[in-house]
Amino acid sequence: MHDCPRCKVPLHGHEEFCPSCGTKQIVRRDFANIRVPEAPPVNLVPFIVAFVVLVGAGVLAAQSTWIGQLMTHGAPKEDPMDKITPPQARQMIEQGLTQGLTAVGAPVKITYTADGKETTAAATTPVNMTVDTTLKDPNSRKAIVDAVKPYMDKALIPVLEMHDSKSRATWTYTVQLPTPGSQADQDPFAPAAPANGAAPAAGSAAEGGAAPAAQQ
Repeated sequence: MHDCPRCKVPLHGHEEFCPSCGTKQIVRRDFANIRVPEAPPVNLVPFIVAFVVLVGAGVLAAQSTWIGQLMTHGAPKEDPMDKITPPQARQMIEQGLTQGLTAVGAPVKITYTADGKETTAAATTPVNMTVDTTLKDPNSRKAIVDAVKPYMDKALIPVLEMHDSKSRATWTYTVQLPTPGSQADQDPFAPAAPANGAAPAAGSAAEGGAAPAAQQ
């Protein structure tokens, strides 16, 4: 051992610099070839594994959130019918009925009523639609009405009646209008049922068939 010539700190003889003052030292010959062992390197494998596990867990958790669904499936597609107003839907029904009845050579007259009073297609509240026509073949009305029935709820038309002056029959179609916070699990379209179990009036019929009124 020897002391640092500057700060007199005891040294072992293998130090190249004094650990106290930093003065360069003369290494003794018997320590010149001795290498001080280096500190072992840090093992990064456990940190890498932990990072991969955390990232994987985060991805799995994100898939169950709306952000994960958006990344996986993209933005939900909008239904064009969601932006259609009731008056616009009524115009679509009118157009479909007019085209269908005209194609079979039948005249068309459409009227709207609400609370027993005549109104227009521009009303923002529910309205009933009445179609007056003259059909050569009463069965031709089924395909014509079926094409427009899907728009009845959007048009706020709970009842659609078609009167045929030739067969003197009336067909009534009804739809259950949706209420806020409820969804219809069944087919909303159904022929009108007689109130209180009463028999259908003469000249009226359900969707399945038409019964002509008794001759005067």
